Amino acid sequence: MLEIKEMLMNLSVGNDYYEYGSNRYRINAENFTTQDGNNYRIITLNQIINVGDYYRSLLVFVFIIFLIVFVIASLIVQRQNMKNIIIPITNLTKEMEKLRIGELETAITDKGYGEIRELGIAIEQLRLQLKNSIYYQQRVDENRKFLISSISHDLKTPVTSIRGYIDGVLDGVADTDEKKKYYLSKAIEKTNMINTMIEDLLLYSKLDLNQMTFEKEKVDIVKYIESCIEDSSEDFLRENKKIYFDNKLLTTSFVMIDVEKFKRVIQNIMDNAKRSIETQTGQLKIMLRETNSSVIIEFKDNGKGISKQDLPHVFERFYRADTAREVEGSSGLGLAIAKQIVEGLGGRIWAISETGQGASIIISLKKVKKEEVIT
Repeated sequence: MLEIKEMLMNLSVGNDYYEYGSNRYRINAENFTTQDGNNYRIITLNQIINVGDYYRSLLVFVFIIFLIVFVIASLIVQRQNMKNIIIPITNLTKEMEKLRIGELETAITDKGYGEIRELGIAIEQLRLQLKNSIYYQQRVDENRKFLISSISHDLKTPVTSIRGYIDGVLDGVADTDEKKKYYLSKAIEKTNMINTMIEDLLLYSKLDLNQMTFEKEKVDIVKYIESCIEDSSEDFLRENKKIYFDNKLLTTSFVMIDVEKFKRVIQNIMDNAKRSIETQTGQLKIMLRETNSSVIIEFKDNGKGISKQDLPHVFERFYRADTAREVEGSSGLGLAIAKQIVEGLGGRIWAISETGQGASIIISLKKVKKEEVIT
């Protein structure tokens, strides 16, 4: 009742506001008369909201929400930064330390974001290049040691022979013009052997280090083999050994080869076969046949053959079972060079043999059509 009296008093003095506690209200009064003539007044109160306080509360609320969102966003960004930047950089630092001390076996991952990922890829490429460079250098060192040891070992016999023939001339052992001519011709022969051996060593070294380029051209394989046989037929005839050509191709077939380097393959195989067959009874048969996609060249001799335990190793350099090593003037690299060249031309080479039944060296080359152009 006291509050109603205060409101009526405010109205009576023209004050339409009423304060109660910490709240302020606007007083609205309306008069009306009932049907029986009684007069009444309806008084309503509407709370007056302080806009300043409202906005202050709103700003506080917005600030708190912003602060919460900012903290959450910061945590998310920090987590992403840790995942995409900080951790990858830390890992790259560790990997770079490994590279610094020479550990090149562990692959560097390309995790991270943007430039960090690109940096990881670049460092991985650097690692691979360093690894390849070190591997290549090791191969070069190995080949250098191999060349030195091979030259010193395999050139010893012909050099000794050359000195013996020259000493024979100087000491008067060759006391006639005929003997002098013979001794000097033998010295020249041994010199040519040395030259051939050195050429084989250098050629194999280049092939083994992939420093040899191949200039391929389209060749009629029948005409090419016939030309190679013609070049070697005199050598076989001189040693009373026979060489045959058996062409089983139904049509003209073409292959892509480096003419000069593949001739070295043919020559090495034929020389190796010639050394393994006997005088008078020895023969080498060269056969040509084909499959749907390949031309097969087989060199079959009737020599003593190759044992089963030695067969897988005949294309290895200086393998002890290779009969070429037992012949003076041979570098022992003929079949190893042949394998490198054939595989460099995209072909395959293998051997089959049974002891006492001769041996076959077989080469497979991809056929190309006459009108086909290969780049």
